[in-house]
Amino acid sequence: MRWTNYFIHPGDNRYYVFTFHEDGHADDFEAMLVTENISFERHQEDEQWLFGIARSHFQRALHCNHLVHAKYRTKFIPVRGLRYALLIGTAAVLLLALVGAFFSRSRAQAQPVKWELGISTVGVFPLEAAGYESIEASNQGLTLQWQPKFSSGFGVRLHRNFPSSWSLETGLETLRMKSDWGLTFQPESQDPALADTLSLRAGRYRLPLLAQTSVPINQQWELWAGAGVCLDFLLSDVFTTSYQQEEIFYNEYQVEENRQHRWTVPLRAEFGGLYQPRDRSKPGIYVGCIWWREWSSNRWGEAQWERLLEKADVRLFMPQAGFAVEARIILPP
Repeated sequence: MRWTNYFIHPGDNRYYVFTFHEDGHADDFEAMLVTENISFERHQEDEQWLFGIARSHFQRALHCNHLVHAKYRTKFIPVRGLRYALLIGTAAVLLLALVGAFFSRSRAQAQPVKWELGISTVGVFPLEAAGYESIEASNQGLTLQWQPKFSSGFGVRLHRNFPSSWSLETGLETLRMKSDWGLTFQPESQDPALADTLSLRAGRYRLPLLAQTSVPINQQWELWAGAGVCLDFLLSDVFTTSYQQEEIFYNEYQVEENRQHRWTVPLRAEFGGLYQPRDRSKPGIYVGCIWWREWSSNRWGEAQWERLLEKADVRLFMPQAGFAVEARIILPP
């Protein structure tokens, strides 16, 4: 199994081989190599174009390869109708927020504010008690340890108050999840084991839909609690590669994250405190915590290690739960 379109030449490890199945991709790659003054050999084999490039030019050739794939990559949401539906939905949320803000301002003396717009930022913490902890898996002499790191995100929240203490909330959020991947490979012909750590940053978009209730403490402070679901759109797979050199031999290894069977719809719960100044022309402040859990383990990561004729790969499933601390500014009506 090969995740990338390049690999070390099987007969001469001084060279890398880049493969392209489409003529247009191969022609663009060749044009970029010529522009960068990178020497190469090109020929066709088994209905694909092969480019042989010296290892000393690998990083520049890899940059050209990325540019080619960026030019021809599929859209994040390939279904045109769904893509426009998401854009229209986002525009509708913003429009409702503007209309709600205008309506509330024009009738602020007659009734309480119904619509509120907030700008939030979150910090995601690796919390073992919440189920967001490191995971380890082994196979074929390769041990993979996934270690979550502090991550962050931001979003827009639209809050709809009702005459009672209940309210509904939705919005659009984006998260950047960071993690370290520790690899330890024990080849049959060598002792001690080989090891390295790679870092990845995976992203996701999230549409929360929550029902909330509040309990007033005094005229300015309220306790809020809410629960509901989220619709998560994971971005495309993210991966990174590296290598180690032992005399004239090379160890090639890579990790990949964000692979999934389907979209995720995690359960979500929130708890926090809201401060509203007496002068409602000033913004309010909300601080709370968020916990979520997916219905099942449907996301996984993979690692692969190659050394001479030895190859090992291992897969592990990502945690189903997560924990974050949120700070939000409630814009005045």
